[in-house]
Amino acid sequence: MSTREEVVMALRRAQELSDRHWHCLDQPVALMAAGSTWTGPAADAFAGELVRRRTEVRQALRDVIAELDDLLARMPAEGRETV
Repeated sequence: MSTREEVVMALRRAQELSDRHWHCLDQPVALMAAGSTWTGPAADAFAGELVRRRTEVRQALRDVIAELDDLLARMPAEGRETV
């Protein structure tokens, strides 16, 4: 079982990682959308997959933070025990 302090530290770390990686696929998506790096049916399929993967990364980051927020909300405050 985790302590409240451990969950707070994990939440902070998750938020830092989210801030760092939220936009990691923005530039490749933009370059593919511009159509100047690669064109054709294979490029279109790749661009679509890249957009889907960016969406997955962002949802995973949101999910981790939400899960830690929920866990923290259910934990008693430090120094207060529940019976």
